[in-house]
Amino acid sequence: MKPDPFYLVEAASALDVVPAECVLVGDSVTDIEAGRNAGVPAIGYANKVGKDARLKKAGASTVIYAMSDLVPALQHI
Repeated sequence: MKPDPFYLVEAASALDVVPAECVLVGDSVTDIEAGRNAGVPAIGYANKVGKDARLKKAGASTVIYAMSDLVPALQHI
């Protein structure tokens, strides 16, 4: 369970890539922590008011507010 990075590391392994070549999109602090623990850059999804600050504090590389912002955000990772 999050923030344990086990499943992120397993997914990267199954794809034959290193975790740093992946990205995680998450809407919770534990999502961001799991990414950090696995060495996976994380994009925070602030789908509710006030989440952006918590996600940034947890270590999100960037924060988006709508899924339509995802592709531009990937350029900042």
